[in-house]
Amino acid sequence: MKPCTSYCPFSEILWLTFFILAAGYFISKRLKRYLRFFQIEEYNHPRFVKWLFANSAYDKRASLTSLICWFAVPLLSKEGIYDPFLNRYFFLGLGFLVLSIFEIDPTKSGKVKLNMTERAKRIYRIAYILTLAIFIGALLLNCCFGELNLLIASITGSQVIPFSLIASNYLLKPVESKIQSKFLNEAKAKIRALAPYTIGITGSYGKTSCKNILGEFVGGALGSTFVPPKSINTSMGITREIRERLQPEHKYAVIEMGAFLVGDIKKRCEIAPPNAALITIVGLAHLERFGSEENVFLAKSELAQALPADGILVCNGDNPGSRKIAETYPSKTTLLYGLNPSDKSLDCWASDVKEDNQSGTQTFTIHWQNKTYQAKTKLLGKTSVYNIIGCFTMACALGADPNYLLALLANIEPVDNRLKIKKDQGITYIQDAYNSNPEGFKSALQVLQTAPAKRKILLTPGMIELGEKQAEENKNVAAIASEICDLIIIVGHVNREALLEGCKNNKAEISLAENRTEAFELLKNYARAEDAVLIENDLPDLYEHKESF
Repeated sequence: MKPCTSYCPFSEILWLTFFILAAGYFISKRLKRYLRFFQIEEYNHPRFVKWLFANSAYDKRASLTSLICWFAVPLLSKEGIYDPFLNRYFFLGLGFLVLSIFEIDPTKSGKVKLNMTERAKRIYRIAYILTLAIFIGALLLNCCFGELNLLIASITGSQVIPFSLIASNYLLKPVESKIQSKFLNEAKAKIRALAPYTIGITGSYGKTSCKNILGEFVGGALGSTFVPPKSINTSMGITREIRERLQPEHKYAVIEMGAFLVGDIKKRCEIAPPNAALITIVGLAHLERFGSEENVFLAKSELAQALPADGILVCNGDNPGSRKIAETYPSKTTLLYGLNPSDKSLDCWASDVKEDNQSGTQTFTIHWQNKTYQAKTKLLGKTSVYNIIGCFTMACALGADPNYLLALLANIEPVDNRLKIKKDQGITYIQDAYNSNPEGFKSALQVLQTAPAKRKILLTPGMIELGEKQAEENKNVAAIASEICDLIIIVGHVNREALLEGCKNNKAEISLAENRTEAFELLKNYARAEDAVLIENDLPDLYEHKESF
């Protein structure tokens, strides 16, 4: 058989096709991995780019594979047997195919998996077309670069993938705006037609827990109540729930309203105009996004400003920010709640708070309209007492029987990962892994401190999105924790330095874990029966896991 040294158009087309198909397959899988993080960042371009460069999440594997395959071909070729130009198509295509096989499926992995919503599908499809067009365009540059265009195409196609997502989102902006406007108008029309008595809830912390408690109170004591599930509090999340789940029988609606910017809550109120408002705490949550504490105050104030003339406003009187809202934007009925019995301005307050960790319950006395009520709940921690009396105040203001509310309270379960007690093999687990904040962290540590346990363990990555106060706040809670705990497991690197600084002068043993998986392995080897473990906060993959591309 004679060596093949002549030009073969069929072979060239065959290997070129193989190369393009393999590259297209790789792009399809890599796009989804980037799309997961783009979705976690709520399709916010600046935050996505910041994450990309802060974590060096640009492509390395495909670019390095392209370089290796490119330079390996001449070394492997034998004179008169292989045509290097044609075999580079094959080797590069093979490299992309192998990489594709080992790409992670983001719809099945990660703490927050990729949700291929209709919007995500649209972004994905346009981004795929853009990336493939750039890739093929680079391939067609024969006249300028000759066969070097293969290497350029391979590397360019790999590097532009995350930026294709951004471009796709920009291109789809008019379409998305039109779709969102349609859904928003449908939701607005529906809630105005059905006209449930709507109670908005906002605050830096405690929104979801209050929504759960108030939903139980109002639904049980006053009438059928619409309550969006989980932590849904964005405009489009609220819109979707109203369109899909609000029914004519719902006499009341309890809506959680979150915000990252001034103006966000105003938009939520335009969708679901509130008749009453509960404001928990105006604090440091998401300070990094808001930019200043003043902006946090202005954003949370928007709920009080949206109330009608006959509205009800219930605010946390112990929190300076929430009290300031009550004073600045009073409603026809403005009520304050708190835990300070010496504050005569409080309309409702709690005293004699006692935790029984053996039974996993908490008792306290509620003072309301010159009467006292004995409360018992499965919800633990000081923050839970605040949430309960805030909701109690609102429900009573709406006409609920206080004694009936206390009966309902006894059966309310904690929201998942919000100071929920679980026992396993003699170990008490205090699960408080959702979106930690300074007040909540301290409250969880108090629960751990009173737990009947031989040894006390804290597992935490610390708190995030606290702006310039993040290091200070993490240092403060670490100092408290190190006086209570026998072991502190610090997860990841985001707050490691601040947490270690806070622990340095106290007794607690410190263990370091690279990620949550490693932390639980350490915990498994250390914890035993009669220990109590507080699991405080769980950072998303954006912070904890450095994704390799």
